[in-house]
Amino acid sequence: MIRIVPMKAEHIPDAVNLWKEQFVRYCYSNSFPDFTAGGLPVINAYLKEQTEKENAIIIKRDSDIIGYLAWMYFDFHKERTAFLPTAAHAASSHDDIRIYEEMYYHAAQKWVDDKRFNHLWMTYSDNHPLREKLYDIGFGSYVIDACQSTSALNLSVTCDYEISSAGIKDVDELLAFANLSNDYYAASPVFLKRNEYSAAEITEFLKDGYILTARDKGRIIGVMSFSLDPGYHFEHLTAADSSSIKFIGAFIHSDYRGRGIGTALLEKVFAICREKRKSYLHVSFETANPDAIHFWPKYFKPAIHSVRRTINKDI
Repeated sequence: MIRIVPMKAEHIPDAVNLWKEQFVRYCYSNSFPDFTAGGLPVINAYLKEQTEKENAIIIKRDSDIIGYLAWMYFDFHKERTAFLPTAAHAASSHDDIRIYEEMYYHAAQKWVDDKRFNHLWMTYSDNHPLREKLYDIGFGSYVIDACQSTSALNLSVTCDYEISSAGIKDVDELLAFANLSNDYYAASPVFLKRNEYSAAEITEFLKDGYILTARDKGRIIGVMSFSLDPGYHFEHLTAADSSSIKFIGAFIHSDYRGRGIGTALLEKVFAICREKRKSYLHVSFETANPDAIHFWPKYFKPAIHSVRRTINKDI
């Protein structure tokens, strides 16, 4: 007999073990860090928080827990949203798609009753049956999280432009270039709206992070920014030996694309990560971005797909 009930504190250890089995099944490779080695306390804390908020359910077959969902609520671009990060769901390998169907229909009714019409779900890229099922019921892909071992790629490229690390003296110039990238994204309807950057934010990021620049005759024509210590992050599954492309991310001036500048910047990122003994590099990018979808998968293995479904408001 299958039944769905609210998650309780005593269910959390079984739920974590179920998630660990799923992680090993779909996201365990030489390209991705072993999040289970030190990240399980993060998942425990997340499940405890959502259980206390009554934002979690389990599904049982007889007395065995065979799946769970634990969601969070927030506003996503002014839309009331229910969100399932990677740590927020698992199902046993036996009949897992049917298990997920039952749990989603149960949880979605709660979300819609609360006028949460925007549903976000992070799935493993290699879990093709679940992704196909979600697409069938109206979800669509919008972000990919990808990863690569920093020892796996040792790029050797020829670049006609100067590649260097930016410092505090470059903040004003970086701000102008970052705003240029925002203007580019704002001009297209396919991208999500981005927040404006500030000089203070760039200065703060440079305390612990890196912003690499490509220059033509002294003028910035490309940037790639990254952090060496994202820590154990339960959404993206970064670990202690991870680094992550973030903040401004990567942007090449439109007049200079196709000249190997992005690859040259990435080569320098990988070199710094190896020097700092970071074993993995993560990147997130929108699937609607044609430049990103052709560039990043050449060097990174897609690991997590974020999918989105918007329910008709007249429901």
